[in-house]
Amino acid sequence: MLKFLARAALVACALSVAACASGARPENIAASVQPAASFDASHQLHEALAVRNVQGGSDTNPLWMSNISDEQFRAGLEQSLRNAGLLADSPALARYEVVASLQDLRRPMAGLDMTVTMTVRYSLVPIGGGEPIFDEVVSASGTGRMSDAFVGVERLRIANEAAARENISEFLRRLRDRVPAATVAPVS
Repeated sequence: MLKFLARAALVACALSVAACASGARPENIAASVQPAASFDASHQLHEALAVRNVQGGSDTNPLWMSNISDEQFRAGLEQSLRNAGLLADSPALARYEVVASLQDLRRPMAGLDMTVTMTVRYSLVPIGGGEPIFDEVVSASGTGRMSDAFVGVERLRIANEAAARENISEFLRRLRDRVPAATVAPVS
């Protein structure tokens, strides 16, 4: 009987550890950019951005639900900008600053397939001040499927990461569509 109780306690401990929520992984947040979607050297934003501020995220409580912290989102955003050819080699070389404000992260409490929707406001502000050249709210969703992970908290983390990755991808698409490739020199 004692051996049975010891084994049952060991199994219970293993299950409780396996069910702890974990935060998003920045490498899973970063958007992969196809070569045709990257910003080449002729684009005014090529290697011109630095991430100034990311706010609105939350740390993950291991006993509750997976979240995305400011630091995790910032790391994923910076990697995405680097992948697209937008991140300056150093903040001192940047011509524009990115401000990202996580406004909403709608997550299910439970489910087989979990879909998360993330809303972020992105602004691109010229270094030294001035009006933003881009200021939009982007909303995107991502899903963690039962086939991705058996444990619900893992599916939720996967869904959070997918929503963040899709959100950043949509931000990059909008940037490409709305910011002209080259600035026009003023006529003197």
